[in-house]
Amino acid sequence: NQLLVRRLCLTRMTASLSSQPKSSAGLFQERVMTGCGATAIGLLVWVFQKVGVLFGSSCFLSLILVVVFVSSDGSPLLHAQEDENRFWTAVAMVLSSAVFFAADSPFGGVGRRFPSLGLILVATCGLFISWYDRWLRRRRLSRSLHFSKATSLRGRLDESVDALQKVDDALSRLDHLYIPSTVTRLLRRRETLRLERLIIETLQDATADELNALVIRMKLGLMIYKLKDAGRTDLVELLAVQRVADLGVYARVALLDALQQMPLAAHRRAEIWVKNVILWTKAEDLTELKTLTDCKGDIHSFHKLIYVDISSPKIRAEILKHISREAKIHAAHRLLATRRSKEKTRGDRKILSDIDDTLLCSGGHYPAGVDRRFPRKAVYPGVCALYRELDLGLSAGRHSAAAASASSSEATSSLEASSKNKKKLVEEDEEDPFAVTDDKSRGRLGNLAFLSARPHVYADLAERSSYARFRRLVDQRRLHAMPTMLVGDLLSGSEMMVSGDMEPLALKKAKNFFEYASLYPEFRFVFLGDNGQGDVRAAELMAEDLGRERHKLERAYIHLVQPLEKTHHRHASLDAAKKAWKASNVVFVDTFVDAALDAATSTPPLIRPLGLKRVAQAAWRDLQNNVDWSKLQDADHVRDQKKAAQRDALLAAIDRANRALVHLFDLPPVDVNELDDVGVVDAVQTASHGGGAASSGRAAAAATTTPGAGDHHPEVKADSDHDESTRRKRLRFQLPAPGSAVNTPLGGGILLAVRDDGICEVALDWRLGNRQPAIGFFNTASVTP
Repeated sequence: NQLLVRRLCLTRMTASLSSQPKSSAGLFQERVMTGCGATAIGLLVWVFQKVGVLFGSSCFLSLILVVVFVSSDGSPLLHAQEDENRFWTAVAMVLSSAVFFAADSPFGGVGRRFPSLGLILVATCGLFISWYDRWLRRRRLSRSLHFSKATSLRGRLDESVDALQKVDDALSRLDHLYIPSTVTRLLRRRETLRLERLIIETLQDATADELNALVIRMKLGLMIYKLKDAGRTDLVELLAVQRVADLGVYARVALLDALQQMPLAAHRRAEIWVKNVILWTKAEDLTELKTLTDCKGDIHSFHKLIYVDISSPKIRAEILKHISREAKIHAAHRLLATRRSKEKTRGDRKILSDIDDTLLCSGGHYPAGVDRRFPRKAVYPGVCALYRELDLGLSAGRHSAAAASASSSEATSSLEASSKNKKKLVEEDEEDPFAVTDDKSRGRLGNLAFLSARPHVYADLAERSSYARFRRLVDQRRLHAMPTMLVGDLLSGSEMMVSGDMEPLALKKAKNFFEYASLYPEFRFVFLGDNGQGDVRAAELMAEDLGRERHKLERAYIHLVQPLEKTHHRHASLDAAKKAWKASNVVFVDTFVDAALDAATSTPPLIRPLGLKRVAQAAWRDLQNNVDWSKLQDADHVRDQKKAAQRDALLAAIDRANRALVHLFDLPPVDVNELDDVGVVDAVQTASHGGGAASSGRAAAAATTTPGAGDHHPEVKADSDHDESTRRKRLRFQLPAPGSAVNTPLGGGILLAVRDDGICEVALDWRLGNRQPAIGFFNTASVTP
């Protein structure tokens, strides 16, 4: 109790010395935490008195061991998966021994009266926990890699079916469900060594194409886990050193993923292997490797690989130096507009976003956030479409870097009053952003990452639910790509919980951003956050960290979820804070349509004019179809008021966007009635990828005032020919948007475009005999989502 009182006193003294006074909410949070701690101590004392000192002490010590283990990533106990299994087995046996043998245990009589039975029960508990941990690990290691749909591995031909079958058979004989590999190796050593040698020789004898197919399709993570000692060393040495030049980008990503799951600390040469794979990867292949490592949909990201898994500062410095050198070479090619710079199929901007109160509404649940305007876990209207448009930027998938630069200059001049450039910019915007026209293209890679304050604990316990939600949003075609996530830590989270100070969260986010930017020096960045916690302060720190390259942080869009006066900052006054925010390119927005409006009208613009229109359309559809207002825990009249308020706020934002569309870009405005007529199913499909934005917008005639209800524009009329053309176009957009995964009579693929005659152009998920991509043309009736 004295230690607890001293700690609370120290916390209060530290808070009193802070330059920013503590709010009433912070004091309330501190009192709540103090009450919870006192309650936990009282409950522990009661358990010791009622249950027993010996049994209670055993349970308490076991709990401490588990908590320390779970919260100590990088501990020697986590150096190998086998060590983790032994730890859980030992804890289970210690705890079960206390249960069955302690004198004051409720079940202590079993062990004291029947010692043999007690020992059998203890051994059974330990073996069960050991088997269950191995089963969970086997399930994780057996999973296949998940990339974005545009970079799916399904289209890769497998020329080595026999070799793959041979490797899988050998692995299945090594992987026993109920017997640990260590025991199997002792009992059947000769057979185990023969199977390990068979796997390694099969990979040695494979051609380059066969080796890539094997590495991508076999369970490489499980194989490295099952091969022990010399067998594991020989296998990874073969792939990461001897034949690394034969591995393509996808195979290298699979190898790095398997090494991360090992983990790297389990082998003394693992970090050298990782360094060798990365140093052998150059130019656009290096960017693709980094991005693919990030878009797998799990915690094993490229950031974690470099800054967490690799413990040697020397190796990390060598990798970062290689990344920086390749980025400079890329910048030189882009400046000279060489052929290499024209072959890229990716964007040049990374979108970093907060999660709570930016992507998802927190519902006001502490400590996630403060916004109570939407139901908890609701996706904010238009935010997913804004991610996509910022990722696309000014160039589509087939545009070169030079074309993107030209588009940027044209857009800037258009805002200065050149009607000729306005018309050209709009015509260019008609092109399919995900079109694939040259044989080397495989579609755009996503560039989305989330900066979260949620602390990281053991394995992926904290991140698992977030990645599952991202996967659902990708499957629903709302997120355009699978994102990665950079998380906080327990220290900054606990400081915020105890003292209510947001500065540790801001510092942690800024640190994550600085590390992430060092991995992608060839990219520019846009940050999206909210003013409920420390995102504004984090945006300031990001701009400071970039220093002379401050221009790389193009914008920081801050979602207003509370009055501006309550925003966390470290300035003497709000006016001084506003000046600093402006210098750091921080823009406060009420809705994400306002963010798109700023992005389209900034100098230079960040998105295209039709991108602004697509965001506005998607935001309205999201509000109408994807927000479940029944989940609000409010009275009916309060719920109706919140719904009406958000509807009015979004209509006002669409009104502001329409003025820019009409006056600056000569585009027809967004008509929300036209969007409502499309239907719920089409709204979900179209809002996810922005398809059909241009066509649906042309159903409304050019106007100079706001959209919204039809009675706002009684003068807007269209002739019968235009109505018929709009009807035909709307039938076309009953299909998924270009860039979406579809099914055809010849298999799955990616929809590239829909011609005026109703023929769909689809890039199929397989290649021809000459390794060229297969392109098919199908009637609209034969193409389904």
